[in-house]
Amino acid sequence: MTTVWTTVTLPGFHHWPAATGRRSYLADRHRHLFRITAHVAVAHDDRYVEFHDLQDIIRAWWGTGPRECGSASCEDLARDLWTVLEEGYQLEPTQVEVSEDGESGATVTGVS
Repeated sequence: MTTVWTTVTLPGFHHWPAATGRRSYLADRHRHLFRITAHVAVAHDDRYVEFHDLQDIIRAWWGTGPRECGSASCEDLARDLWTVLEEGYQLEPTQVEVSEDGESGATVTGVS
């Protein structure tokens, strides 16, 4: 299998309502630069999906300006993008990663 991938960094806000104890500050709305990487399968080497087009798809899904993600986690965002790629663009995602500031995040390799 051959895949192509791209990474986009986009601003957004979220919060974790269930945060308690020494991490209770995460219950408040806070900003991140979300680093989003999507890998999609390709059937040939003539770039079934151009890197820049894949970036445009991710940016269109995110929206303009900082995104209000509510209580969505990195896992939630990765699964949502997976569905958009698969259902909205008929692409075959193999992996979607979303991180907070490039430091910590989640990787989805199948929608569960």
